[in-house]
This record gives sequence, structure tokens and C-alpha cells, in this order.
Amino acid sequence: MIEEITAPIETELRDVEDEIRTLVTSDIPIINDIVGHVALHRGKRLRPMLVLLSSGMTGGITDISIKTSAMVELLHSATLIHDDVIDVSDLRRGAPSVNVVWGNKASILVGDLFFSRVLYRLAHIENPEVTNIMSMAIKWICEGELIQLQNGHAGGPPGERSYFDLITKKTAALLAVACELGVLSSSSNNGGRDRAAFRSFGRDLGIAFQIKDDVMDIVGTSDCMGKPASQDLLEHTWTLPLLYGLEHSNNGNGDDVRAILERGIESEDLETIRRFVRESGGIEYAERKAREYTDRALACLGDYEDTVYKRALVKLAGFVVDRVF
Repeated sequence: MIEEITAPIETELRDVEDEIRTLVTSDIPIINDIVGHVALHRGKRLRPMLVLLSSGMTGGITDISIKTSAMVELLHSATLIHDDVIDVSDLRRGAPSVNVVWGNKASILVGDLFFSRVLYRLAHIENPEVTNIMSMAIKWICEGELIQLQNGHAGGPPGERSYFDLITKKTAALLAVACELGVLSSSSNNGGRDRAAFRSFGRDLGIAFQIKDDVMDIVGTSDCMGKPASQDLLEHTWTLPLLYGLEHSNNGNGDDVRAILERGIESEDLETIRRFVRESGGIEYAERKAREYTDRALACLGDYEDTVYKRALVKLAGFVVDRVF
């Protein structure tokens, strides 16, 4: 599936990798060691795909599209490195996390270095709109992390509306930014209508992506996910399947789960909570919501001509919602 999605942009994705290497390669050995580790265990490059496919759909991929793709991916990588320090995670994409291998101090500094390289490239692009969009993305991501931290100490589950506000900032914002920057950096430099449509596409796809991650946190395993299973539960992060179960369960187990959440989840409690979420319909509800948001995303592309780029974006949306583990 991924090969079909990336087929129209294979050359450009290689150019993005070259641009990332150009930005982060250093004459300091520890930096190159960490960069090499991150590159070896990189993800699927979802965000660069969105930039490039959006550019291709709305006028054509440019050199600025390549540079923008690299910036978005470096920003994403920086947030993941910092997240692993905050969450005390020891696994990322199936490999030891940077903080496990090099420690928290080096991890924070390398994450900051990635941020600095984003700023460096922004300065050389000299486009105020790109700078504004990237700065807003950083703002939203930080706000999302702080909201999540606040929710974890609030003493009770947030409402579903608060949950969607959180994931819109924490996850969906960067996908929305990737798509909007794709339009902005295209050869036709399309204006308001296209930017709004692709921003909405990315936002709704990002919401679906996070909901699917929530499901995987309940039903997945560390081996297939590449990161610790049920990490969200252990960190007292409120996910949609759990929120639905607590709100709608009528099997009498909701009070027991609430008591576990109030005292703090231990690893031996995980199977109890997973079973509760499954039996209360939380998995089915979250899967349904993920599909709803994917459909909303695809509707944003409805008026656009059928091209290889559009077909790839449609396949990408299907991949997000149909991931199974």
C-alpha cells in the first residue's frame, strides 16, 4: 500500500531525505550518531508525503515543496524526541528511543537542534506565510502537549469535545499544516480556496489518524506498533475508546475502572481496562469515528480533478483508517 502511495513522488521523497541530511549533518560525532539512529528507524514520512502530494495536486512540486517537506518532518521528529523524554518511553519505531541510548540531556538538545534547523531553513526561504504557518504549528503542538498534561492531573475524564480539541492541536494540526504548505509551495501558488480545502483535509485526516492510534493503544502490541503498547493508559492519557466506555458502559464495570484510574494504573490492570473498553463498545465507536473523519477529509478533495496525486492521497487516507494490528 505504501509503495502505491509514494509511487508518484519517489524521486521527490529522495530529495527530501537529501535535504534533511543537509540540514542536520554535523562535524560533532554525537549529533551524527543520534541523527543516524533516527534516520535508520524513521517512520513512513507521512507528513512529507502530504506536502508533496498536495503540491502535485494543486500546480506542481517545486524546490520549496522539497524544503518545506523536510522542515515539517524535522519538526515532527523533534517533537517525538522530546515526547519520549517527557513520557519516559524506551521504544520508538521498534528501536530503543534516543533518550534510552544517549540520555535525556542529549535528547532534549538534539530535539532543540532540529528546531533550530527548521528556523534556519525558514529564514532562507524568506516567505512570511510559510513562517507564519510553521510558527502556528509549533504553538498548537506545544499547547496540545500542555493540555494533555493538564488533563492527566485533572482527576477525571475530559468530555469528548475537550478530547477532540486536544488531538486537533497535538496531532492533526501538523498534518493540516503539511497539506496547506503543499498548496502554498506549489508552482501555481494557489490561493485561499485550495489552501482552506487542503488544510481541512489534513486536519480531518489527522483526527482520524489519532483516533486510530487510540484504538491501537488498546488492541495492539509493542512488536507490531514499534512503541510500548498501552503507553497511553499507563500515562493516564485519555483516549476516545476509554472515554466512550466510561460514559456509556452499562455492564457495571465502569466504577471498578474509575477506581483503578483514580489510584493510578499498574501494568497488572491493563488487561482489565482493555477488556472493559472492548466490552463497552469503545473500540467499535472509535473505529466508526475514525472512518467518519476520513470520509470528511476525502470530501474536501471531491471537486478536484482525478490525477495520480489525488489517487495517492485517497489511498493514504484509506491506509490511515484501515491500519490493523
